[in-house]
Amino acid sequence: MAGDVLPIRSDSPLYAGALRLRREVFVVEQSVPEDIEIDELDPVARHFVVLDGGEVVATMRVVPYEGALKVGRVAVRRDLRGAGLGRRLMEEAIRVAGAEGARALILNAQVSAAAFYRKLGFVEEGPIFDEAGIPHTKMVRRMA
Repeated sequence: MAGDVLPIRSDSPLYAGALRLRREVFVVEQSVPEDIEIDELDPVARHFVVLDGGEVVATMRVVPYEGALKVGRVAVRRDLRGAGLGRRLMEEAIRVAGAEGARALILNAQVSAAAFYRKLGFVEEGPIFDEAGIPHTKMVRRMA
């Protein structure tokens, strides 16, 4: 059974597992160009992972963004989707944002995942846009 959400840095040995999972989900499954999946924010982002048997099965990253925190690269291994791992990651992002006094959490959601984020208190802001050939919508969760 998958464990707790763990914070890691880009110099952690678990970071390679997070990148493998992101590649599997975004590059292989969704055809995101490999050269844009890892970007200049990765070295400075805070990364979070969920492990199952020592293997990274879910991951996300969080970066500071205009007085808020921006969540990105949320990925869950295909066979574990629907098991609540994405929700656990996002609940950790919400907890971190609250603890740090961030004014909001922001993310660019794939339109197909917008309902998932709405259940967590995010709302769409602005028009749908293309990111890596996939329709996205900016979503914001204001912190109380």
